[in-house]
Amino acid sequence: MLAILVLCVVISCISGDPVLVPYSDYVRPIKLRQAEKEQQQDFTKIPGLPGVDYPIYHSVPETSFSCHHVPALPGMYANVETGCQAYHVCHDGREGHQGASFLCTNGTLFNQAEFACDWWYNVNCHDAINLYRLNLDPLKNPYFPKPKPEDQYEINH
Repeated sequence: MLAILVLCVVISCISGDPVLVPYSDYVRPIKLRQAEKEQQQDFTKIPGLPGVDYPIYHSVPETSFSCHHVPALPGMYANVETGCQAYHVCHDGREGHQGASFLCTNGTLFNQAEFACDWWYNVNCHDAINLYRLNLDPLKNPYFPKPKPEDQYEINH
């Protein structure tokens, strides 16, 4: 089948006459249907009132947060200006002055004590800045280099 297809293309190029080659089911273009209009998010499954008990950002907003004012690099930091829905991973500056920015899903906030997004009612965003120092603890900071198991064995023996 491939040889016939190649032969038809070569003959078509030489003669200048168009040759119609039938498509098999596997090489036909896929018809994509138009994406449906984005629907409003259903907040009924999230406890609390959206916009009151927890922020409802759809993307990380521009704020005054800067990795230049944090106690440790690398580290993860809640952005209190977003009500802790956004957080930043500060490292070597490749991502700019705010580091790599992320948004917790609606109904969750960045829990600085746990270094993870958590339900809004489990997070006290006002304490986040005081907990930034947890990034100095190599056992808590998920980005702090950990000793390899084989290195740990050599230290203990």
